[in-house]
Amino acid sequence: MSPEDVPSRDDITRLRQELADAQAEATLLRQRLAAAQTVGRLGTWESDIPGSTLFWDEGALRCWGFEPGSKPAAAELLARVIEADRDTVQRYSQASRQRCGPYAIRFRVVTPSAEERLLHLQWQTEPGPDGHPARMVGVVLDETNTLKPMVGAGDLSSQLALAVELGNILVWRHDLAEGRIYWSPSGWRTLGRVPRTEGLSLDEVRDLIHPDDLPRVAASAQQALDSDRPIDLEARYRHADGHWRTQLLRRSVLRNEQGQPVAFLGVALDITERRAQQRRAQAMAERFEAVTRAAGVGHWVKHVAQNRLEWSPECRAMHGMGAHEPVPSARQWLEQWVHPDDRARVLDAMMRPPAPGKAGLDTALRIVRRDGEVRQLSSHTRVEDEGDGQVIFGVLIDVTERLRSEIALRGAQERITLALQGPGIGTWEMDLDSRHTVWDEQMWRLLGREPQAASPSVDELWQWTHLDDREPSRELYRRAEAASEALDNEFRILTPDGQVRWLASRSSEVRDADGRRRRIGAIWDVTAPRTAEAARRESELARRESQAKSQFLARMSHELRTPLNAVLGFTQLMLADEAGTDDAAASRRRRLHHAQAAGRHLLELINDVLTLSGVDGGELPLVARPVALSELLAQVLPMLQPLEAGHDLVLTHAVPEGLHVSGDATRLRQVLLNLLGNAIKYNRPGGRVHVEARADGERVRLSVSDSGRGMDALQLRHLFEPFNRLGAERSDVEGTGIGLAIVKALVERMQGRVGAESTPGIGSVFTVDLPRAVVPAAGALTQADTDTDTAPQAAPGPRDGSHRTLLYVEDNPVNALIIAELVARRRDLVLHIAPDGLSGVMQARALRPELVLLDMQLPDIDGFEVLKRLREDAATAAIPVIALSANAMPEDIDRALAAGCADYWTKPLDFRAFMAGLDSLFGKSPR
Repeated sequence: MSPEDVPSRDDITRLRQELADAQAEATLLRQRLAAAQTVGRLGTWESDIPGSTLFWDEGALRCWGFEPGSKPAAAELLARVIEADRDTVQRYSQASRQRCGPYAIRFRVVTPSAEERLLHLQWQTEPGPDGHPARMVGVVLDETNTLKPMVGAGDLSSQLALAVELGNILVWRHDLAEGRIYWSPSGWRTLGRVPRTEGLSLDEVRDLIHPDDLPRVAASAQQALDSDRPIDLEARYRHADGHWRTQLLRRSVLRNEQGQPVAFLGVALDITERRAQQRRAQAMAERFEAVTRAAGVGHWVKHVAQNRLEWSPECRAMHGMGAHEPVPSARQWLEQWVHPDDRARVLDAMMRPPAPGKAGLDTALRIVRRDGEVRQLSSHTRVEDEGDGQVIFGVLIDVTERLRSEIALRGAQERITLALQGPGIGTWEMDLDSRHTVWDEQMWRLLGREPQAASPSVDELWQWTHLDDREPSRELYRRAEAASEALDNEFRILTPDGQVRWLASRSSEVRDADGRRRRIGAIWDVTAPRTAEAARRESELARRESQAKSQFLARMSHELRTPLNAVLGFTQLMLADEAGTDDAAASRRRRLHHAQAAGRHLLELINDVLTLSGVDGGELPLVARPVALSELLAQVLPMLQPLEAGHDLVLTHAVPEGLHVSGDATRLRQVLLNLLGNAIKYNRPGGRVHVEARADGERVRLSVSDSGRGMDALQLRHLFEPFNRLGAERSDVEGTGIGLAIVKALVERMQGRVGAESTPGIGSVFTVDLPRAVVPAAGALTQADTDTDTAPQAAPGPRDGSHRTLLYVEDNPVNALIIAELVARRRDLVLHIAPDGLSGVMQARALRPELVLLDMQLPDIDGFEVLKRLREDAATAAIPVIALSANAMPEDIDRALAAGCADYWTKPLDFRAFMAGLDSLFGKSPR
């Protein structure tokens, strides 16, 4: 150091002064921060994510209700969060430990002094050197006093935010440019989802909507775009636990200065419990009305505060009143209808109604109708407190016929016994005082036992009752006896030989002339209707499971075909562009051929699984018509030539002309292709394959024999099991193991049978027996008769004489790129691509293309809506539209063709078939 570098005394003095000033300023800033934290109820905190280390300053500790200097762990902090908010806090904490970015949440805590506080936590998750979340830094604000409802000039926006959060109201925004949907914290919480700062894509939200509600949600979006008013609807969304939650939604459109839609803004309220309560109340009311109508029971309701009385139609019928006569007042009813000898007793009961919510009041009375007929009624009255005052409910049962029946029963017991023996009804009677029971013979037989002199005791009868029905039946009987009510019940009994039978029982209580109480009942066998009902429920369950399976397979097929279209598409493009002749090029071609073969094998597997599922579930449509076997074979043989060319064998056939079977021509061709394909693939060099058919009465037997490797008895037993290749998976023969399972399912659906015989080392014979068809006078129907002619007509020539325009409506850029590569190989075609349905409709109107290729699943409107709009517009109505979709289920294809598509091409695309299709539409490509 030179002398010039040594600081002077003045320099040291100045530095000391500057240091003292800085320390004083830092002290002042700390005092201000402490004051701000104390007054503003604010604190700061920090957490090391890998080590889970927490640091809270004194302000943050005060917000949580901890003493200064405390070092609470995460578990202690979470324990102070009220239980209703705890799951939300945990979800936000977990999400912020997995993804960097800003976070904010409001929740409530309870301090040791039982004070409830509302905290607002804001933090930033920062990445470490490796880019993963490493540190959280944030502030906590005690908003307990700030967000309390205020009177006068309060912060209305804060109050509204608090009301939305505490009211569990979901606020959302759909950004139309980004195609993403953002939810408020209550939205994530309502559906049990982990919050995501980037929101959800449109497809992700669609997956959460109930399939039955999805069209209405899409329609509401379009309705909102077409109007300037909010649009309301209800829809069900799938909770994370798999259950559906009903949301009441309101949406409106946010537009820019030019009036163009920018986003959907909306709110939603979860009304799942409200809807469930309404459904239960409605179902209960409907059941009550049905039961009272069926039983002829009348009911009435009096609203005390409004002094309003309502009678059911059954009440009017009991009194012989007309449907439109005014309901009499209580006094009018007592004076005009009640029997004179019963009026005093009924008036006394009316003056002493039961207390609200207590057991009702039972009364027996007689009324005198206008025609002079006296009817015996049983009345039950109950009082309830409702929001607008007391409500008195009453039930009236006409027991006149029942009392007459009791008299007739005692006077004609033998006649009744004879009448009941015919339909197999057993009768019994019990003295309720002595518990003595009397059975007739039919009672014993219904329980599978020989008649005895003495009837069994009640305890013995319960022992014969099925264990699952024993206690419920006992409880029903105890309540009926205590209330002197009639009882209807169904229960199971166990017979001595181990059978389970369903019995129906009906009993009523009567009193004899001496006032003794007896219960008289009848029992009959209802096993058959019960069994039929169980079978119906099982069938309905199977149908719902089949529908769910079909929906799953359709979705899975689409999800698999979309990436497979890219794999096979680019493989075919690379093979077509590989023009090299050196060893490296040959090696690349071999690899590409392997990738192509693997992709086609996967596609074949997908198609076979869908076919097998459709046949097993009954969703695959089959049309039985006369089919000429010789013509069918003539169609199949050319399809097998590429496979036959790779094997040294001889294929012969002996199928007579004019032999017809009843079946679906398309599926019969699939059966024949499978059997002949297997006979060729599993044959030996120099082998043979022979096909023959012969009539046998009303059946036709078709057989395919080969000289292949054959199968042993064990392999034959497992021959038609799906995915069981019987050891061939270890050979170089390609296959999925589903073909024979499809053959068996298809043949059996066409009322046929399939069988096989085989000898190891010698070969196999497969036989198919089908119904013989009666040929119409005009001749048998061939495949051409059963297939709907949906091939598109040749497109008209170009308007300028040089190029023709194609429009491809497709939101997947990979699929669009593949089609662009293919169309580019034709100099006479110009391709335009629309990324969604609405832009596709607009481009079609502007371009007037010769052909539209249409994907059926688009981000805004689906392909069916695009097709509908094109057909409704005179300028585009005549343009041919071909569906190009990964939806390959038969019902998808049928629906598109029925809607007006000229053809339906499924993904993954076969390039040769695609180019041939263009040739058929536009002619050969010019050189």
